[in-house]
Amino acid sequence: MPSNSLSRIFGITTFGESHGPAIGILFDSPVANQDFPSDRIREALLRRAPRSNSSTARKENDDLEIISGVFNGKTTGAPLCILIRNQDARSLDYEPFKDLIRPGYADYSWLQKYHIFDYRGGGRASGRETVARILAAQLLRDLIPDISIETITLQIGKLSASLDGVCEPNYFHWPDRDTYPKLLRYIEQTKQKGDSLGGIIRVVARNVPAGLGDPIYEKLSANIAKAMFSIGTVRGILFGDGHDLASLPGSECNDQFVEGKCITNHHGGILGGVSTGQELRFDLVFRPVSSISLEQETVDYQERPSRIKLSGRHDSCHIPRVIPVCEAMLTICLADAIQYQRLNSGKQDLAGYREALDKLDEDLLLLLKRRREIVQQVKEYKLANHLAPKDPIREEEILQKAANLAQELDLDVDLVLRIMKLNLLVSAK
Repeated sequence: MPSNSLSRIFGITTFGESHGPAIGILFDSPVANQDFPSDRIREALLRRAPRSNSSTARKENDDLEIISGVFNGKTTGAPLCILIRNQDARSLDYEPFKDLIRPGYADYSWLQKYHIFDYRGGGRASGRETVARILAAQLLRDLIPDISIETITLQIGKLSASLDGVCEPNYFHWPDRDTYPKLLRYIEQTKQKGDSLGGIIRVVARNVPAGLGDPIYEKLSANIAKAMFSIGTVRGILFGDGHDLASLPGSECNDQFVEGKCITNHHGGILGGVSTGQELRFDLVFRPVSSISLEQETVDYQERPSRIKLSGRHDSCHIPRVIPVCEAMLTICLADAIQYQRLNSGKQDLAGYREALDKLDEDLLLLLKRRREIVQQVKEYKLANHLAPKDPIREEEILQKAANLAQELDLDVDLVLRIMKLNLLVSAK
């Protein structure tokens, strides 16, 4: 199944590896006739770029190379493809331990899955691929113009910030002026030891409209959690009051209503998987980056004991660089939810109806493609097990089920049967 897609509505797919030629994004269904936000994208990419001693020394220009979908500075509605070339990768840094499993990396698990692994900087598992997420978010930002997203850092390593403090904007999004110098010393000391630090951040979105998300399997909270866990070092998400909800009785953690409005927001702006219109709030827990220069126990690709000491250019504290990525993923989630709500609200103009139909047609074609892939797998299974390639009884069962369901749904039975027969024909080819 596809696993590199960022959006169920806009058909966004990312590609590329840390030390490959480029990182890229394919935007299959962009909104047409929109100004291409070049300046906004560059500003967002600069926020993600390393800008302190705690960050990697790898410096990429992140220049955009638009392959298709833009004409005279505007999106055309055709597939939008953008590349960002990797220009400062140093693959030779990884040669000394190319046959070793790096602790904390995706090496071992991906090797078990694919039987091959790109050891150069982590390949597809590298944080380098997150530049594509920044691109995607800025291309969707105009769909949520009234929503503001802010992030503060609650904790780095063992040092916590006081939320009662006041601090000017800073690289680490640290809200406590009194402990900020201590934080900088702590990070520098950790770097000198060859170690790294994780942390906890709080993400807040304001002016989120009520009614976003769908119950059960498409909850807004579930989709946000999935988006955040797609970021390599995220290890936990807590909405609203988080852990405190486990120790409170219902009388203290229920969000009660007065004059039609909630007077508290213990659940972070989402109830029943659907946004309430309150401030959306969640905390994210990050593990430290895996790249450290301390010697560690490991094994080689044949699982023989060994030791490893990594070299190269790495972040000792990646929190500042991962914050723009988290905000980008939330932007994509909210834009997706708003667009989905608009397409399914029943309040449409002609362009909206057509957009909804186009999306449904796309989904039908994707299902046809998936059905053909499974039919091919069935053919291979039958061949391997010396079974007859065609099963007329099975085909008759498929048609009978389709006829019964068509009748239940008040659809034209004859027309549905004709479509299903064509479906069987398409899948067979």
